[in-house]
Amino acid sequence: MAGTIHVFDLLSKPLDQPRGVCPVFGSERFLKKLAVDFMVKSIGGDDAEFSATQYDSDHVGWADVHDELATRSLFGGSGPRIVVVDHADRFVKDNRERIEDYAETSSSGLLILIVDSWPSNTRLYKAINKSGVQIRCDAPTKSARSKKRDEKQVGDWLIDRAKSEYEFTLPAGGAQTLIELTDCEFGRMDQELQKLSLYADKKGKVDQATIKQVVGGWRARTMWEAIDFAADGEAGRAVELLDQLLRSGEHPLALFGQLSWSLRRYATATEIVMRQMRNGRKPNLPGAVKEAGFRQWGGELEESQARIRQLGRHRAGLMLDWLLEADLALKRSHSKPDRGRLVLEMLFVKMAKELGPQKVA
Repeated sequence: MAGTIHVFDLLSKPLDQPRGVCPVFGSERFLKKLAVDFMVKSIGGDDAEFSATQYDSDHVGWADVHDELATRSLFGGSGPRIVVVDHADRFVKDNRERIEDYAETSSSGLLILIVDSWPSNTRLYKAINKSGVQIRCDAPTKSARSKKRDEKQVGDWLIDRAKSEYEFTLPAGGAQTLIELTDCEFGRMDQELQKLSLYADKKGKVDQATIKQVVGGWRARTMWEAIDFAADGEAGRAVELLDQLLRSGEHPLALFGQLSWSLRRYATATEIVMRQMRNGRKPNLPGAVKEAGFRQWGGELEESQARIRQLGRHRAGLMLDWLLEADLALKRSHSKPDRGRLVLEMLFVKMAKELGPQKVA
């Protein structure tokens, strides 16, 4: 295994015993910890706690690191000596030439550098990418050039981690819900998996209803209620619940992920119906809402159809545009909580009954 790989690839394949320097970089702190723990355990085996030494960049110099890499532990077994330097951006800046030399010449120890920034245009990056291993720790993307998150990969990882680490079965739809509710924050998703494991039935399964109820506690339930009221056209009641959430300290952008995931389904169902009509077929709204991701339990299929009729063809068709506008505003002009509130309130008002329904099917 050589080159730059994603942490998911690291976790899914047998690990050779790398030597030299291994950068662990990216935006997800939890994934970095996962990668380092996996490498140390895989290389050090039962003696991992003795074969690895960890430093923080602010409290270590090159001489300390180099001496530690060259010293064989009395209890470290036959594997390489491992040194982990955390928050190592400054350490790399101060010792770049020494690290380059070590990466090219070392045949024994392994220096793991946990960094935030790891530019691909540096000599060090190119050298390690050619002969060593570099671990990228952020949300996977659909291609090397794409910036769009690959939620299928994330969902597959969640399902596998729920099974292997916490011994319960997470449904595929549940993985997507978890991603949306946590805004794909890996540390929080792992915490929620731990929590959900306590709610697994005797067969080790957790259903979609439990995920919605448990993840986020009363805040998540309150937001679901606000979304339902908004889609029913009860904008006033939806705004009241939104106010409760904001007063409790929730940020509008954090609430938007849950809101967006739910409302996108109404837009998707409407587009399916419109496509049926364009193809000369009779509109099938019950089938469209099911295809869009609405579930059969708890009367959700029937409620979603009533809400789409309340919204009307025109407004439901504009939903994706509204969500995009809201997303951009929350990340730019309305990023402050007091202004972000207005974005969500305006979205609820656009769905109000007073604006009038339009027949969908």
